[in-house]
Amino acid sequence: MNVANSKKARGRPFKDKEVAKRQLLGSATKLFSTKGFEETSLREIALDANVNMALVKYHYGSKLNLWKEVISKLSEKVLEVNEFTLEEVRDDADMRALLVELFDKMVDMSFEHQEFSLFIINETVQQGERFDHLFDKLIKPFHDQSYPFIVKGMELGILEDQHPEELIVMLLSSVSYQQAVPHLIGQFTNVIKDEEKWKQEIKHSLKVNFIK
Repeated sequence: MNVANSKKARGRPFKDKEVAKRQLLGSATKLFSTKGFEETSLREIALDANVNMALVKYHYGSKLNLWKEVISKLSEKVLEVNEFTLEEVRDDADMRALLVELFDKMVDMSFEHQEFSLFIINETVQQGERFDHLFDKLIKPFHDQSYPFIVKGMELGILEDQHPEELIVMLLSSVSYQQAVPHLIGQFTNVIKDEEKWKQEIKHSLKVNFIK
């Protein structure tokens, strides 16, 4: 083996660019959501993804760009909660069933994508460029998907008459908070030790507190 080939053989093994990119996004999602933007370095993400640091710079250029891509990709995964329309509503019973399904899917999504809840809780405290991106990619689409159903539910008397945006933010924050700080509720009950039971308890609480 000549010197040139020997140099190429050292370091991390070659990976397909798309595979490496997926691994980077996976590691970045995990670390940004759990440790926060400021406390996470690009070097740490590259090490976790087992890719060369230069590849991070090549694909994303900066930590902020990588963070934004994480949020954009997360948006594509989680904002598919409404596979039904208000055209299916014929009476109060239909509206009640639709809202139950909407709330249930919200809870299911929070368990499947805990990072969604972590980003909502951790990144909405400070305003700035990251908040603006999070709002555009996650919060506003969630609002826009939910709003017509919330308003119709109030019109039909299935939900108490109230400010719809206030209710939407309350739903978003209450479900997200459960997933972001399970250790808090764990101080009062061991329900979190059984994930399925915990999920059903959250769904039940949403229904009895918000749906007539």
